[in-house]
Amino acid sequence: MPSALRRASAALVLAALTPLAAAVAVNGDATLRSKLLGAYAGVKSYKITVLGSVKSNGVYVAPNRYKMTTQFEGKTVKTIFIGGTYWIFANGRWEQQASGNKLDYDISGLLRNLKADPHAALGKLPDTLRGGRRLGTFVYTFQSSGTRETCNYDPATYLVVRCKAEELTILYSGYNDPTNVVPTPK
Repeated sequence: MPSALRRASAALVLAALTPLAAAVAVNGDATLRSKLLGAYAGVKSYKITVLGSVKSNGVYVAPNRYKMTTQFEGKTVKTIFIGGTYWIFANGRWEQQASGNKLDYDISGLLRNLKADPHAALGKLPDTLRGGRRLGTFVYTFQSSGTRETCNYDPATYLVVRCKAEELTILYSGYNDPTNVVPTPK
């Protein structure tokens, strides 16, 4: 009987603490969400490096412009995305393509999702050291695909420096650098 009493007591304590733990997690997520959205309110551009099966370098300019250079099968492929339209540099000129890509898995896509869904799957993780630097960490799951990204951010500015999803890593730098430009292709 004492072991049954201990199990019942443990269950009661766990039941009593669960709402408190859930409230702390939700409040922590809401605070992190607010700080991330606030940090990016003043961001007009950044540099982006994508590492995976191919390597891409590029620039993002708010609200919806990307210029990317990708190394693919020994060739350099240049693309520009503006809203839902994109261009590819081929045969010595820019050619407009039929449909665009919102690049949802970039930090701007993550932020769009956070704004649209205040209950988005965002969770704070313990800080980490990367390159001798302490960074905050969070995890986000995109509802549309179930893709889960783990991101590191500067704890002073809340600007993201790195996100990783499966075999893809995205690095961010050069926030609001005046050289970050995405021209309209001609």
